[in-house]
Amino acid sequence: MTEHSTPPLLDRILDDLASQGWSLQTLALPAELTTALAAECRRRYAAGALTRAAIGRAGGQTLDESIRGDHIQWLAAGETATTDAYLGVLDSLRERLNRELFLGLEDYECHFALYPPGSFYRRHLDRFRDDDRRTVTTVFYLNEDWRPEHGGALRIELADGSEHDVPPAAGTLVVFMSGDFPHEVLPASRERLSVTGWYRRRGNGPL
Repeated sequence: MTEHSTPPLLDRILDDLASQGWSLQTLALPAELTTALAAECRRRYAAGALTRAAIGRAGGQTLDESIRGDHIQWLAAGETATTDAYLGVLDSLRERLNRELFLGLEDYECHFALYPPGSFYRRHLDRFRDDDRRTVTTVFYLNEDWRPEHGGALRIELADGSEHDVPPAAGTLVVFMSGDFPHEVLPASRERLSVTGWYRRRGNGPL
């Protein structure tokens, strides 16, 4: 690496998390993979595989479109070459987070998320009050040709109380500590696609 070259993606994310608790990377993955993930998400949505997302946990979940309006499907290893390629990158990041930041992350869960036009997700934290296993959040956006007038930003509340809006443009990856950053999804005028996930550590789950 030359003196003025850009550090690799995982290095940039590690440095950001260590210094400020969150990281924003544009064009984080190859365009071919981003396009293939978007096509896979849309294919599954058209087939009815994505279902309306609920709030709460299994056993006590409710549907409430006044809080969130996305449709989701959880991903698993071995489904397609496209999703496996994405999961491989995220597992490499998990290994680096454990080795260099000592986070003790045991696994990673993620889902496709599709927000129909006009839908949103009210401000929330990704960690439940009585369950501290979710440690690091990742959001990877799949929306080609996104323009400011489309809306749909991820609005993150930073440690100093200020807000930062992240346009959901294709190839953008946001990573942040799950328990530290309240955030919301603003309404968009077109479909809004992402892969959203969480690294989890062993911890105190629900009783």
